[in-house]
Amino acid sequence: MSLAPLQHRSAAFWDSIYEPHDTIYRPIPREERLLLQERAGAVLGQRAVDIGTGLGEWACQMAQIGLNVTGYDCSPVAIERARELHREHGGPLHFEVHDFDADPIPPRLQTGSVDVVSCRHVLQFLELPRFIADVRRWLHQDGVLHVTTAVTELTPGGNLGLPEEQIRALASGWREHDRYDLVSDSSSTVLVLRGPWG
Repeated sequence: MSLAPLQHRSAAFWDSIYEPHDTIYRPIPREERLLLQERAGAVLGQRAVDIGTGLGEWACQMAQIGLNVTGYDCSPVAIERARELHREHGGPLHFEVHDFDADPIPPRLQTGSVDVVSCRHVLQFLELPRFIADVRRWLHQDGVLHVTTAVTELTPGGNLGLPEEQIRALASGWREHDRYDLVSDSSSTVLVLRGPWG
């Protein structure tokens, strides 16, 4: 799997990406939110976390379903902008600065405490085996890991997302798994993994 060098994935690097004049907020299509409801069974009142939330576009979509969402990102600039952009959502949506590769697990992510963990185009930047093990602990027995990723072999230059072999391997050890594509050329795909303890 091709990744940017570690120094290019630091909080400072992401801060430079999310500076107010460098990055534009791009709302996610409503259809993608509807697929989350349909395929992952996301419903009112569930507790969700969005990892690598950036400007909070996807966390906002989850909150509009009625989920109680915490969006995490290692970039303080991204989190500050996300709070400004989504201030109107109040209680069901909030944002915290956190680096899941470098920082201790947030105290609120207790064993079995989360219904949905979402990772939208972020897994390639995390220490994957350790992170997935942590997610399995956070989710309750019917909890869902919702992964959106580019397929490396189908992207220009082959340096985005996850390779097909690794995407398939992610489904191992879950009680149920589902997969669907967001685009017709299958270059962006979604995994819905339910039941972390098999």
